This record gives sequence, C-alpha cells and structure tokens, in this order.
Amino acid sequence: MSLRTVVVIWTVALVAAGNALALALVTDHRDSLTGNAILMAIGGLLFVAGGLVTRYRRPGNRMGLVMIVAGFAWFLGSFTQSNIPVVFSLGTALNDLPWAFFALLVVAYPTGRLEDAASKAIVAGAFFVAGVLRPAWVLFNDLRQTHPKAPDNVFLIEHRSALSEAIETALQVGALVLIAAAIVVLVRRWRAANAPRRRTLGPAYLAFGATIILLATALVLQALDVAANELVQWAALGALLSVPLSFAVGLLRTRLARANVGTLVLELGEVRESRDIRDAIARALGDPSVEVVYWIPESSWYVDAEGKPLPQPDESDGRRAKVVERRGKPVAAIIHDESLGDDPELLDAIAAAAALALENEQRVAALAESEGRHRALLEALPDLMLRMSKGGIYLDYQGNEGDLAAPPEELIGRSIHDVLPPDAAAAIMRCVERLSTGSVQSVEYQLRIGPLNRHFEARIVASSPDEVLLIVRDISDRKRSEVQLRRLQDELRRRLDELGRERDFVRDVVQAAPSLFCLVDKDGRIVRFNRSLEETIGIGDDDHVHGELFWEVFVAPEERDDVRRNFHERPGENETRWVTADGRPITVAWRVTPLVDEASEPRFLITGMDVTERKRQEEEIRSSRARIVEAASAERRRLERNLHDGAQQRLVSISLFLRLAEGKVQTDPEGAEQLLRQAGDELSRALEELRELARGIHPAILTDRGLEPALQSLVLRSPVPVTLAEAPEERLPENVEAAAYYVVAEALTNVAKYSQASAATVRVTRDNGRAVVEVADDGVGGADPTAGSGLRGLADRVEALDGRLAVASRPGGGTTVRAEIPVD
Repeated sequence: MSLRTVVVIWTVALVAAGNALALALVTDHRDSLTGNAILMAIGGLLFVAGGLVTRYRRPGNRMGLVMIVAGFAWFLGSFTQSNIPVVFSLGTALNDLPWAFFALLVVAYPTGRLEDAASKAIVAGAFFVAGVLRPAWVLFNDLRQTHPKAPDNVFLIEHRSALSEAIETALQVGALVLIAAAIVVLVRRWRAANAPRRRTLGPAYLAFGATIILLATALVLQALDVAANELVQWAALGALLSVPLSFAVGLLRTRLARANVGTLVLELGEVRESRDIRDAIARALGDPSVEVVYWIPESSWYVDAEGKPLPQPDESDGRRAKVVERRGKPVAAIIHDESLGDDPELLDAIAAAAALALENEQRVAALAESEGRHRALLEALPDLMLRMSKGGIYLDYQGNEGDLAAPPEELIGRSIHDVLPPDAAAAIMRCVERLSTGSVQSVEYQLRIGPLNRHFEARIVASSPDEVLLIVRDISDRKRSEVQLRRLQDELRRRLDELGRERDFVRDVVQAAPSLFCLVDKDGRIVRFNRSLEETIGIGDDDHVHGELFWEVFVAPEERDDVRRNFHERPGENETRWVTADGRPITVAWRVTPLVDEASEPRFLITGMDVTERKRQEEEIRSSRARIVEAASAERRRLERNLHDGAQQRLVSISLFLRLAEGKVQTDPEGAEQLLRQAGDELSRALEELRELARGIHPAILTDRGLEPALQSLVLRSPVPVTLAEAPEERLPENVEAAAYYVVAEALTNVAKYSQASAATVRVTRDNGRAVVEVADDGVGGADPTAGSGLRGLADRVEALDGRLAVASRPGGGTTVRAEIPVD
C-alpha cells in the first residue's frame, strides 16, 4: 500500500469519525447509546489507524485490510443518533454489524485468513446474526421502548412485541453460542502454538479475550434484565479499544526484537564453532528450534555444519526457510518457526547480519562436504591404494589385503624390489622416475598370489615431493575378458566370412538361375533384378530403372492395372504378359514373396519364369489332341463308308444270288448252279475288300511277321519304284513298329500323289536308343508339313511317343521325311 493511499483512507476515516461525533452531539434523543456511539467512533479511528499501519508495514498480511474494514463498520453505530428517520432506522438495523467484523478479526488473526471450517462457521454465524436477525427485529419493533425520543422507524412493518422479543432472544442466544465457539477456537490455537507463536498471539489474544468475556457478560445481564448491564457494555467497548492497541504492542515488540540484531552482530564476532552461530541466531529470533543449513553450489544441495547432505528445506509442519544471500548468491538457509514469517523485516535483518559469518561457515561446510564425498569415494573404490616413497619403500596402504603382494606386516617399510618380481618392480620404478614430466604414469604387471597368476594395473601419481601414490587395480577379469573377446572376434570374423561366402553364393545362384528375380520395395518400385531377367527382357539392371514401378517397366500396358492390383491385394500365383525391350510379348508366371532387407526395410521378391515356350507347346498339344480326335473320327467315317459301299453291297448281292438260286434249285438246276457260282465270285471279292480294309486299320503282317515284311508289302504296292535300303532285323516295340509303318505308308502315299517322283528310298535304322525312319524321293519338293492333315497326324503320332518328325522339302530338290522315335 502506498503512502498516498494511506493518507486518503485516513482522511476519510477522520471525516467519518467527525460525522459520528457530530451526530452524537446534535442528536435530539440522547440516551444510553449516545456514549456508546462516541466510543465506537473512537474505536473506529483506532482500528483504521492500526489497519493502515499493519497494511503499510506488512502488505502480504490481510489483517491490515480486515482492521480497516472493521474500523469503518464501527462508524455505523453513530447512525442511531441521527434525527433523520431513514438514517436512524438504518443505523439501528446495522448496529450489530461492527461486532460481526470483530468476530472476523478474532478468528482470522494473525494471518487475516480463515484457515479452518470452525473459523468460517463462526464468521458466517456472526454475519447472519448482524445482517439478518437484527434487521428482522427492526421490521417488527417500533423502537419506542429502547429509543423513546427517537424518530420513527421507517422500516417498521407492524409492531409485534412477541415476535420482536423472540427475535431478540434468538439474537442473544446466537451471540452467546458464537462467543463460546470463538473462545474454544482461541484456546485451541493457543495450546497448539509454540513459544514464538505465543509471543505473537499474546497481546492480541489478551484484548480479544477481555472483550469477548465482557460482551458475553453483558448479553447475559441483558437477558436477565439486570441494571448493571449498561456498565458491563461500557467495559466491553473499552476492552474493544484495546484491540488495535495490542497490535501497536506487537509492533513495539518487533522493534524491540530488532534491537537483538546488534547483539547478534557482536556475538557473531566472537563465535568459534558453527553451533555458536546457530545459537546466536536462535536467541536473536527468539526461536530455539532454529536450524542452519549451508548451500553447496557445486553439488546443488544443502548440508549441515558437518557436511552431511540434507534434503531441500521443507516448509511443512509449521516450518519455514529463510534463504540467506550474499552478493546475490545463496550461502545458507535459516529453518525457523512459521510464526516468524509475520515479521519479515526481523528475518531480513537477522539474515543480513549473519550473512558474512554464514558465508565463512559455508566454506567450512563445503570443505567438510567435499572431504566427506572424497572419503566416501575412496572408500567405495575397489582399488588398492599404496603410499610409497620415491625410493620405493612402502609407507601405507588402503584396500583389500588379498590384493597385497605380501601380508601388511611384511609389506610396510620394505622396498618394492624385495616384494615384487624384478620386472614388475623395475617397471614401477621407471614410472616413478617419469613422474617429473607431470603426467600420470601407468603400468601393467603380473603377480602370483596364492595359487593364482593375477594381472594388475598400477596408476602412479606424485602425492608430495618425496612420496607417490599407487592406485592398483586387479585386471585379471579384464584380461580374461579380453582373451575371450579376441576369441569371439575371431569367431565373429569367421562367421561373417561364411555369411559373406553364402551371400555371394546365393547372389551367384540368383544371377545364374534361369528363373526371373526382381526385388522391389513396398510400393512396387524396382530395387534390383538378376541377369536372367536382364537377358529375357533386354533391359539392364542399372539406375535408369531403379525406383521405377516394375509393372511400368516389364508388363504389357493392357495388363498393368491387373498386375498393380494383384501386387497390393492378391500376392499369389499370377500369369501375365510381359514385353521385352524390342516389343516382343512373352508370358511370365510370377509370384510375390515378402522379405526384410539388411536395414529392416520391407521388401518384396518377385520370382517368375518365362513360360512362353511352354504355353506354345501346351497349345500344340491341345491342337495335336484335337487332330488325333478328328483323325479317329475321319477314319471311322472312312471305314463306315468303305464297308457300306464295298463289302455291304457285295454281301447284299450274295444274299440276292442265294435267294434266286434257292428258287431255281427244283425248276432250273443249271440256272441255280450258275447263280451259286456268281455268289461265290462275289463272296471272294468281298473277302478281298475286307482284307484291304483290315490292312488300313492295322496291318496283320506287321503284327505277325514284323516291321521289315510289312514295309516290303508297302514297297510292292507303291505305284512309284521304291527301294527298302535298310530295316532292322530284330523286332522293335509294338507301338514303335506301328508308328514307323504309318510314317512310311503316309510318306509313300504323298510320294505317289504329289511329288511326281521317279523313285523313292525307305530306310529304318537304330541310332543311340532311337528308331530313325527316313523316306526320301527325287520329286519336285516344296512340301508344306502344316498344309495337310496327313503329316500333322504323323507328327502327333510320333510326338505321342516322345519322338520328333521333321520334313525337308526344298523346291526342285525332292522331299525327305525323317522321324526319330525313342526305343528304350
């Protein structure tokens, strides 16, 4: 609060007090309340003055504001002396409001806050009594009994003595209950307070207690209608005036306490121990529970005087911490009772006076903390530490005796050359000599301690002009680990070499495999592909296609959408048309396999096979099967036609001859005999035709006598001169002989029909497990094996036996039909 605000509020308070006094002096209805009004005006000034001082000196404490508001409320009591009916009636209705603010002041002291439910209930009850019950009493009481000469009550609804008396009784009972509750709260707080807190509460609680007790007595006497009631009320108002005075006493006590700062300065100049500093500060603050902790900047924590780390100062359990700073940096903290927070100026003065001494003590605490930390660090180290003279004499040790080269009683005072092996002692002494360079020296050596050969590492530093410190660590486990690590590294290198060879082998297999391999990412973009795919498509595996969608590079345009969908949605077996670099379409059967590469990135392997030739062969097989079926049907039709036109007609004629002969046997024996001879001739011709027809189906001579005689029969029946140049003497498998026979038969038929040849040659041989059938003529040539059904049928028959049929027919150079049929 600024000084200007203080002046303004004080001026307003003086005006209000003057107005109150004026009303009391010029009133037309002086009575017992006139003196009360004058005292209340004086009390209001005292409360406002105390509140302004408190607010100005302690801006963070709400008590100052509460006292100012309570002081202005006390001026309302003077309204009862007004000659104006409205002002008089309002003053009477609000006459108890100052006491409600007094209740707030009592339970909120010393912080200005309502800190528990009981305090809040008391204040709420007080304002209910003053703000509800008292105005209600004014509504039903004409006030003539208490103010016979006063103006009319403008708020009167209807004078009802019984109702107003009931409200008055409720007012008195409520006030007594609230007073009792306030006494309980004050007693409880007093009992819970420690000595510093009681010094703060004492003056105010004395004034509060006197006022409350006198007020309660006045209420009881008023209820009993005792004449001494007015006297006790005057005493209660007098006690009320002591409340703001108690605050002045508190301020005076603070001033007196600050005089201890000078004494503190004198005491701090004579302290010898950190405990003396704490005791001096405790006496200056009047708080024997004071603790002093010191801030260690390097560790960012607080320590006690002995250097032991402490947790951050806690502000719980009624304790507070006052940080002491010097040159803007924290040096210590004073842990004190929270009641001292009501006097921050005192804390600031004590902290300022003790800052220098605390800073010095902070350095001591920091050294103690550092020493303790280093001591704990050294004790926690697993190393053996040896103190040795520069001449090599052992002076002291710290650590595990099991790491010593000799028992302690045999080690101390002896030379290193008498204890350690010569090479180890010499190496350590060379390091001692090199300490003059200023750098830390280290050496490794071996010792046999008990049954074990152990490895040690010694770090050597100069600890004084004549001494050195050896920090010795057992590194046997590390040495064993190093050996094991080298073995594991060798094994790892061997495994890596094997993996590298396996990787190279797999890469070579993939590159050499006839299958198509293409590695793509999750979007279908090309990463790399193998040599077979390069050769099949005619596109190199280089940066020009890396990163491109594989269906855009390899697949025919009309099937790219299907391939893209299959890749993302149905990655199973697929068969689509791809296009080579020169535009040639091929059929590829492919599938997708998910993988993960060495960088854990998702990849997909497309494996495929060029099935164009297989598809062509499958198509040829389907065509061959269709031709075989068609040939069989045509052969059946030919047999049916030949039987119908030949043998069947002759058999009909024979039947007719026999019937005619039967009719002439009795009448014309000679005619019957003639008919029988004609029937016999007709039967002979029918049998000959059936034999020819049977040879067309399967020659009986081939089954009975073999391939060579069957071929001789074909040669003899051919209209073109044919020479059987060679034929196997041994029998061949039945299906091979049949195929060879029909190849020769069809070839000789074509020679007779189309070649215009003068001669032909037939040759059947065995060559490396195959029967080779060859028919050659000297005709015009130019035969097309795909033009007629005869040669196609032969090819189907030969290929059905895993054989091969070839036709060479150069125009003007004759024709050669060659068939190779597996025999074994």
